[in-house]
Amino acid sequence: MYSIRRSIYTRLPIKMAEKTLESRQKGSGGGGGPRRSTGKSSVHSDGHTPKSNERRKKTNNRAQQRNHLPKHLFKIETAHFTSNFHSDICRAAKYKVHAPLCTCSKVDRLRQRFQQEKEKNYNTSLAERLKDLDISDPFDNVVVLPDTKTTPAIFVCNETSSNEFRNDATLCEDKLAKEIFDGNTDKTSLDTLPFKVSCALCLLGHQKNGFVAIVADSAQELQPTICKAKAASETANHELHSDHAHFICAVQLSSFKSLLRSAKTRSKHSQIVSEILSQLKTGGVDLPPSADDASCTIQLGHHLSSLLWLEGKLKSKKRSQYIMVLGYVDGPTELMLDLPGGKRHLGESTLESLVREVKEETSLELDKQWLEERLSRRYGGALDENSEDVHALESEKENGNVYFVIPPMSSTK
Repeated sequence: MYSIRRSIYTRLPIKMAEKTLESRQKGSGGGGGPRRSTGKSSVHSDGHTPKSNERRKKTNNRAQQRNHLPKHLFKIETAHFTSNFHSDICRAAKYKVHAPLCTCSKVDRLRQRFQQEKEKNYNTSLAERLKDLDISDPFDNVVVLPDTKTTPAIFVCNETSSNEFRNDATLCEDKLAKEIFDGNTDKTSLDTLPFKVSCALCLLGHQKNGFVAIVADSAQELQPTICKAKAASETANHELHSDHAHFICAVQLSSFKSLLRSAKTRSKHSQIVSEILSQLKTGGVDLPPSADDASCTIQLGHHLSSLLWLEGKLKSKKRSQYIMVLGYVDGPTELMLDLPGGKRHLGESTLESLVREVKEETSLELDKQWLEERLSRRYGGALDENSEDVHALESEKENGNVYFVIPPMSSTK
């Protein structure tokens, strides 16, 4: 090894080779052999050198500054949502509405930033700004945040404090809706806006998102309801909603449960897919020519899968055999089946959002009065508790959703 090292050094200029050898000898205690340990180590016990540790500390400090101490505080707006807050400041495609004093992670971080700014007085005009807005704590109101990585501004709806929200949450949401729609109280105008406004999970405590499962003991009992939906969609003068189903059908509940259980067994899975496709064809569904038994894949939507797991909690011993579902053709050999329903709008009750979503997705108009007489006030009905005709299923994992199991015919106009 020594001769090899000497041969390498001889290729260098003589003076440079001598300096290199001297430095090697000083570091190793003399000679050109392997370097010996001097007893001193420049590597910490964690495996990092002092310089790398310093770089890591600087990186962590910068990350903490980005999350907690930004260069400037977010703006606080209380009026002109569309013309000022959206068009001039945020320009976001989506916004989230949060309840007063909510504990959502994003709101919690913004509240910490606001308190730090207030205590350390980074912004001398902050107190004057809050005084002009007549707000002591902006987060003790219904607030709107842009659904983006950064938050340049928040929109605060005045007179929607936690006390007022506790007394009448729907009224507080209506106040914000008027601010967003410039005084227009038509809740259906949400679809005409250049942006989307949705309720955060903290806002779904008093009125949840609603989904419906229309069930019966046989497919024949569901056919009149399905025919009504088809006729309504065909005679609709306006264009169908973008979320409208491609087809509506009745399928056995046991087939869906078997499909979930057979996901890991290929032969059993193919058999269940063929069984469901046969039920669709029997129900009059026009499937793509390429959707044969061998190549077709059927995906169950999230809400249909959730209902299948919750359906076991029903106290009733007598359970229905068939369910009405929506169908979407996602490709030549891909089908997706799910339940009608969806997210509620600002100021809507669970019942109102359910009726609207079902009409948008199926063209079927549920009998609102029939449902109102059987649902509790918790969901926008008129009773203290749900009647025996309607079952409401809620999941601990999905705090913002409720699934209604109702019979056919009597639930539609």
